[in-house]
Amino acid sequence: MPITNPAIHQERRKLLIDATITAIAEFGLSKLTLAKISSIAGLTAGTVNFHFDSKESLLLETLNFVSEEFDHSIAKALKNAGPEPAKRLAAIMDASLDPDITEHRKMAVWHAFDSESRGREDYQLIRGNLDQQNFKLILGLCEDIINSADKQIEINARAIANAISGLTDEMWSEILFAGEGYDRDDARHICSSFLASIFPWCYDMPTPRPNRNTKDTQTVINVTRASLEDADKASVLFDLYRRFYGEEPDLTLAKQYIVDRLNTNTSVIFIAWDTDSQALGFTQLYPTFCSVDATPIVVLYDLYVDSSARQMGIGKALMNHAMAYAKETGASRIDLETAIDNIQAQSLYESLGYVRDTSFYKYSLTL
Repeated sequence: MPITNPAIHQERRKLLIDATITAIAEFGLSKLTLAKISSIAGLTAGTVNFHFDSKESLLLETLNFVSEEFDHSIAKALKNAGPEPAKRLAAIMDASLDPDITEHRKMAVWHAFDSESRGREDYQLIRGNLDQQNFKLILGLCEDIINSADKQIEINARAIANAISGLTDEMWSEILFAGEGYDRDDARHICSSFLASIFPWCYDMPTPRPNRNTKDTQTVINVTRASLEDADKASVLFDLYRRFYGEEPDLTLAKQYIVDRLNTNTSVIFIAWDTDSQALGFTQLYPTFCSVDATPIVVLYDLYVDSSARQMGIGKALMNHAMAYAKETGASRIDLETAIDNIQAQSLYESLGYVRDTSFYKYSLTL
């Protein structure tokens, strides 16, 4: 029987939006399905269709939700800050780090829709309006602060507003990459230091933070090259990796593939282990050649970290071992591909010096 209680209907919609946020963070937009969303929500696919006409309407509602949530947070911060421009500007920057609206799942949503907005007018309208509104607000406050000190000739308000927007974007990217371990107190310290550097007549420079000793909090990760003895552990990760890309579970196929690669030395596999010898992630490399450069190269085709062990630096550790292997074997470069909306992976690659190719198209012929 259809749900007629408005409260239940609204609660189910909120549940589905939250599940969509989780699904986008986990799979990206390109691999998102209603089945995955309904599974995360603990509801049937029919329930999803009852509350939303289509996956597209659910996605638009999700984007509207995170946009309105951010807008309300900024409005609340401004109300609490009062009329003074300096306090209002500081409140905006602080609200931009609110853990409720900038948790890493929601940052993944922002980045995913941002990637898609270039070709989608509806996405671009929602994102664009929010960005323009926020920038206009920051610019106005910068102008007020500068004008109050009669420093229009010395300081360019638009340049400062651009810098503040860029700083916020960078922090949001860091949240996406660092996940739940992101240090918001350190980010707030940076924001306060920036404002004090630009507008010293309005803000005091914060007390320097003590150096943090992270030795005791870092996860111990041991990365080794896989041998046939590791085939079972590698196969489990490889099966999870294939399932992540939409393939049906098939551990037998996964193990046969891994064993074949190891037996024939046609791939190189690195596995990340914890101190209890549990396999947490892997990367698979294929040594090959570049005819143009006339040198060996390495194709990094697979990289996967178990969902229970993400945001711990395991992907970075695996990538670093891949780089070390490539250098040791005389390879001139490492090539890899990733989905357009896999912003989290892109952030990792770019942080390690990988450069996105904009000169060549990728073609495939399915046989």
